[in-house]
Amino acid sequence: MSAAEHHVDGRTLRHQHRRPELLAAAVEYILEHGVCELSLRPMAKEIGVTHATLLRHFGTREELITEVAEYIRADVFAERVEQAEVVVSLAQSLRTVWKRLCDPKERRQFALLFELVALETRDPGRFANLTSLVISDFLEPLEAAFRNHGLSRREARDVATAYLALVRGLQLDLALTGDRPRVDAAMHRYIDDVTRTSV
Repeated sequence: MSAAEHHVDGRTLRHQHRRPELLAAAVEYILEHGVCELSLRPMAKEIGVTHATLLRHFGTREELITEVAEYIRADVFAERVEQAEVVVSLAQSLRTVWKRLCDPKERRQFALLFELVALETRDPGRFANLTSLVISDFLEPLEAAFRNHGLSRREARDVATAYLALVRGLQLDLALTGDRPRVDAAMHRYIDDVTRTSV
């Protein structure tokens, strides 16, 4: 959905209990526009609030961006918990996750991730907890999944790290080339190999 479809009337956001609605609008705006040239004034105008309102609720630009990243991470984990109720093989689960991540709406999250990583490498410490948000928080459940599949603790950590790197690398490839069949084939080959050899 576009930011316009998520437009929020500022009059409904005057009270603190409306903050979740404001954050959701901010998330959609940032996913659509990115962060490299993000300015809070145009953002506030588009989502229907004042610049002062954004500052009052979220503090600095960097604090808002960090909170948006946390919101996205929490949303991903919520979906994972819901999907965990369906018992499937590890290979099927990994394929399902990959297919979802290749949806155009989901791919915006990777565009944001690549922007944040680029900015953080140029200015370390700019965004609080970025390493946790994009690596550690995802590594632990992946390790657990591979351990449940029969890998040792060390093997599970290595495979989970490689899987995360492959996801991000192939998403970068997809963003630049649009070659979905090729990146799908690479991911499916990895999933087949790792799930077959780790039983």
